[in-house]
Amino acid sequence: MKKTLKNVNSSISKIIKNETIAYIDKMNGQGVNNLHNLFISEVEKSLISTVLKHLNGNVTKTADYLGINRGTLIKRIKEYGISA
Repeated sequence: MKKTLKNVNSSISKIIKNETIAYIDKMNGQGVNNLHNLFISEVEKSLISTVLKHLNGNVTKTADYLGINRGTLIKRIKEYGISA
């Protein structure tokens, strides 16, 4: 079965939903604040790291894959302490 972009997006949404619920449950109501920033930064860091590794450290191609400016990518790599 060929994966469509809609199916992939739906899968990602389900994963995020499940992980969000698991995180909230794990915290048991304690320390659940700034959830948006936490998830956005963790997802962005993981995404950049994974794509960068997949493309053998090629920053230009990684920026193209991610649809972001190369300078922004370099800034994020430094910010997250990702090794290229």
